[in-house]
Amino acid sequence: MQKAIKVKKAGRAADSVEKVYDAVKDLAVDYRFKPGERVNEVELAARLGVSRTPVREALNRLSRDGFMNFVPNRGFYARDITPEGVQELYELRAAIERAAFRLACERGSDAEIAEIAAIWETHNGLTNADTDAEPDWGKVAEADEAFHVGIIRLAKNERMLHALDMVNSLIRFFRRIDLESSRRRGNTYGEHAAIIDCLKQRDGERGGELIERHITLSSAHAVDVTKEGLARIFFGRQPQ
Repeated sequence: MQKAIKVKKAGRAADSVEKVYDAVKDLAVDYRFKPGERVNEVELAARLGVSRTPVREALNRLSRDGFMNFVPNRGFYARDITPEGVQELYELRAAIERAAFRLACERGSDAEIAEIAAIWETHNGLTNADTDAEPDWGKVAEADEAFHVGIIRLAKNERMLHALDMVNSLIRFFRRIDLESSRRRGNTYGEHAAIIDCLKQRDGERGGELIERHITLSSAHAVDVTKEGLARIFFGRQPQ
């Protein structure tokens, strides 16, 4: 059992459930529960320093959100990893972002577009400050997600933003692996520059096509990402 993660006591039961949900979701996002592993509610409650009731409620929510699988009369199990599942999540993300990009071009102000472009351009400048240094792929993944979420915000559609937030949580573990891959290493920065150019020109059609192509994983790449993810989870393989 890993070291305890204490959840601060809240004044209301609803607050307690929300804090437990956030804590367990963080564990699930990073696959601290191995794929297919049964979640022991008693041990998890002790680890978080709470009763079983908020743990059970949080696990039910996480099951609905796709982070857990519930088997009647048996309990909760950590989500599996399959190439098909990874590919489906990226296809969903691509569909949301393509639609949102067109709206962003229509609804975003010039100042808002400039601000979103600066998110990635600032990161790019920091990365290129030392061309011999290996990028910090964790920071690259964070900047990549912030850039894409920024575009969604320009669409000014809260339901799209909520949907993307959930998808991003489900793929966050894979995002860094994907960005580290040889397929992405040479393309991400150039593709982002082209997307920013379309955003500034308010070319929603071309930009939407670019962003969909930029995001979508091929079947073969989904297999590679899945294999690398499983190796890191079960064998502790460190990023290269």
